[in-house]
Amino acid sequence: MRRKLSVTIILVFLFVNTSVLWAADCVKCHKEKGIEETVPELEPVLLRADGKIRTITLADGFNYHGHSCPGVTTTFMAVRYGITLIYGKEIPEQGDLVIFSRSPAPGCLDMIDFIMINKKGEIKTTAPKGMKSGRDRFLYTIYSKSKNTAVDVHLKPELYPSDFFQIKKKMAAKTASEDDWQTIHGYMRNLILTLPAMSFEELFGKPEPYRAVAWGVLP
Repeated sequence: MRRKLSVTIILVFLFVNTSVLWAADCVKCHKEKGIEETVPELEPVLLRADGKIRTITLADGFNYHGHSCPGVTTTFMAVRYGITLIYGKEIPEQGDLVIFSRSPAPGCLDMIDFIMINKKGEIKTTAPKGMKSGRDRFLYTIYSKSKNTAVDVHLKPELYPSDFFQIKKKMAAKTASEDDWQTIHGYMRNLILTLPAMSFEELFGKPEPYRAVAWGVLP
């Protein structure tokens, strides 16, 4: 079930490595504008941890990351979809899950950190060198150790504008024009509003879980 709620959205766009100054300027700008939007509230991710059921909401992810963000939303929905495909109505143990992300976006990493590692923010995972951003990189593998089953959940690349990451690179290099800034703000606003309202199949298609065998130890 999807309900509506009103939230204040601070549009800070950290899909590529940008300067701290630029991020601070964005926060200041959008706080001053006091942007009010209405977005869907999604069903939570439920996990068993330390003998209790842990409820993880999209709002939790936004709070942990520091602001609303399409990367947080995409990752939250991908993990929830993957858990549903593998476990059905069963609530998995947190320690039974392994999650892989092909995206280095901070919003993606923060959402998985919050789900898998801690709830207080002491730990922040950073992307290893060599990971590249792109509209085809929002790809996640959800794996159950007890079931030896995995599923690959891939955001449809066409949901992002074709020039989105080209403009982001220009912004990171501080060569973006005023038109570029206006364009990317329009893109981001649209993504923040539309992605949460879409169904799993509209976002990710119909991935099939598959049996897999893993060797070694993951931290």
